[in-house]
Amino acid sequence: MSARRLGVLDESVAGLPDVESAEHAARPALVGRRTITYGRLADTVGRASAALLGLDARLGDRVAIWMDKGPEYAEAILAALRVGCAYVPIDGGQPSARAGTILQDARPIVLFTDRRHLALLSGTELGPSVRAIVVTDGVPPGSRAIAWETFLKDADTARERPRVTPSDLAAILYTSGSTGTPKGVKISHRNLTAFTGWARRELDVGADDVFANHASFNFDLSTFDLFVAMSVGAALWIVEDAQARDVAALTEGIREHGVTVWYSVPSILALLTASGALTAETSRGLRYVLFAGEAYPMPRLRELNERLPRSTVLYNLYGPTETNVCTYHRVRPEDLARDEPPPIGSAVGNARLIVVDEHGRPLDAPDAFGELVVEGDCVTPGYWGRDAEPPAEAHRRHRHATGDLVSREPGGLLAYRGRKDRMVKLSGHRVELGEVEAVALRHPAIGEAAALVTDARLALYYTVRAGADAPSLLDVKRHCARHLPKYMVPHAATRLPELPRNANGKVDLGRLRDVRAGRPAIPASLSS
Repeated sequence: MSARRLGVLDESVAGLPDVESAEHAARPALVGRRTITYGRLADTVGRASAALLGLDARLGDRVAIWMDKGPEYAEAILAALRVGCAYVPIDGGQPSARAGTILQDARPIVLFTDRRHLALLSGTELGPSVRAIVVTDGVPPGSRAIAWETFLKDADTARERPRVTPSDLAAILYTSGSTGTPKGVKISHRNLTAFTGWARRELDVGADDVFANHASFNFDLSTFDLFVAMSVGAALWIVEDAQARDVAALTEGIREHGVTVWYSVPSILALLTASGALTAETSRGLRYVLFAGEAYPMPRLRELNERLPRSTVLYNLYGPTETNVCTYHRVRPEDLARDEPPPIGSAVGNARLIVVDEHGRPLDAPDAFGELVVEGDCVTPGYWGRDAEPPAEAHRRHRHATGDLVSREPGGLLAYRGRKDRMVKLSGHRVELGEVEAVALRHPAIGEAAALVTDARLALYYTVRAGADAPSLLDVKRHCARHLPKYMVPHAATRLPELPRNANGKVDLGRLRDVRAGRPAIPASLSS
């Protein structure tokens, strides 16, 4: 493994500079549907960025992207960054109404899309900010959009691009808002370099590596895949939307492309191990497997570890979108022997991790338990268009209250203990729903689990592992009673074919509430 690193991205993550050598130019940059070399990628990004400048793009302007995942998606992101614009990625599977809301809120100057998504926007008012719609796979007859090839061909590559600084905006990532309206988390170049710089220091990755980009580009996990890979001259396999939960396609891609670095939510890795598709032959080239976004149930994590080479290093990463990744933990052999998920660990870069009580007062005791507050360069500038709201001032001071509960373990490592808003009261007792889920997952037949409280009743939803006999309701309750106090034993247990998930792969608790309320979602096959 060559540790030589190619300086592909500068410290502002501002796009691809000129390739360094003929050898560098010939190396694969993007692999998958087709292979694109670094030389070809640099040329395309250079032309696309020049075309954006031709539209009078300025620092801080937004460039929206709504299309199926593919190389053009990455090229559009890099072109936007190269001219100091903030990219606004929209998942290809988003409903058109939600995509339209995001576009109206972000007010982009350009929309990169494909014919399928352009058709879905028919009748949607995009607003006066949009100067061009660029379609990557051909312009429909009668459309005023610009073809991708025409957009690149007409570019004046002699234009001088602006100087991007760490405080400039790099991206706006839209997440679910509590009011039902998506809200955009502003990501600065400082935020991205704080994370990617740490990753390059922590991991021994270089030009011979192949990263898998499983996450949607609107999910902050993708910033690791794209920017760390590009910054060291590695190849990036863009996992397309149709492949995202297809275990055969995923394992074939890992094998075919020689993936060495994998990063995803735990549920995808659990899917690969539960299916039996992740074999020793498939995984033999994996050097690093990183996971984040939700707690990894220990039985599933042990299964993953058993299917990986002994040399593969596992990392548990943690951080809400507002901080990207702010803690990390390299999984140790002793972590695999515990019942609880591994610690979320220590601070990334210069992040400062503070545990506070319900009044916001720091807790310094070795066994402190409270909310995690994060300070440092990883904390984002706030939310797009919401500078007058209360969190804005804290974000301007690089401070974010996560809403996550943590405790300190021996040695100072942090352990995740659930969400403040998932800490509920039942019969006067404090109950962390994540603990109920973790206990349910110890049952050998249960594959996934999620707990909710409605009308003061604790409800468990679960799936059955492939090949296992489905436990009865009594079996589930007896299992939980062996590990939990009586007040934490679920009143009801509902078996589902699969748990509903959002575009980022996390369990969609809102749709589970629809199940509980009797509204159509996923048919229940067992309930009390």
